[in-house]
Amino acid sequence: MNLILKLLEWYQKYQIIKKNLNRYDQKFLKKINLKYIVLCEDLSISRIHTAGIPDNIMKTLILDVKFNENYFERVIHHEVFHVINDSFKQLFDEKIWSNFNIKEFKYAECSTCTDKLGLDTYTDTKGFFSEYSQSTASEDMAEVFSHLMMGVNLNNFDPILEKKINFIKNTIQKIDENFILWLKR
Repeated sequence: MNLILKLLEWYQKYQIIKKNLNRYDQKFLKKINLKYIVLCEDLSISRIHTAGIPDNIMKTLILDVKFNENYFERVIHHEVFHVINDSFKQLFDEKIWSNFNIKEFKYAECSTCTDKLGLDTYTDTKGFFSEYSQSTASEDMAEVFSHLMMGVNLNNFDPILEKKINFIKNTIQKIDENFILWLKR
């Protein structure tokens, strides 16, 4: 009986992953170099539980099916963005991105060398969608992309986030002019 429940649980996660990945055109997935999805449980990096790992060399996205339900769908898009970023690093200039923030703000050296791990979406954004987006520029970009893909509604006008949103939209359009971000703004 436990095996049947486990298979049912994995099938439900598979359906969520399929629904979200179907938002991307096959040609786009090929352009960004994504070919395989690996599902696992209890994924971690540097002893920090993580939702996914993009492996651009192996053209693979690894997703933890046990990751928090509240963020799972958004995390799929977050990790897809890392695949996009890894494939088109030259387009996603972190210096340009960092200049969108207030001058006093500094990102950490790496996402695992900070305690900014929270994934809750801020209601008062102040330039960032989540605590985790304050860890590194690439994580911030991934958080902006994932929120766009989930159809975020900003409760307040945030000029910093507006610049970040436009940067992501315009840069993705350079990769694929037919790519559409589903915004509900």
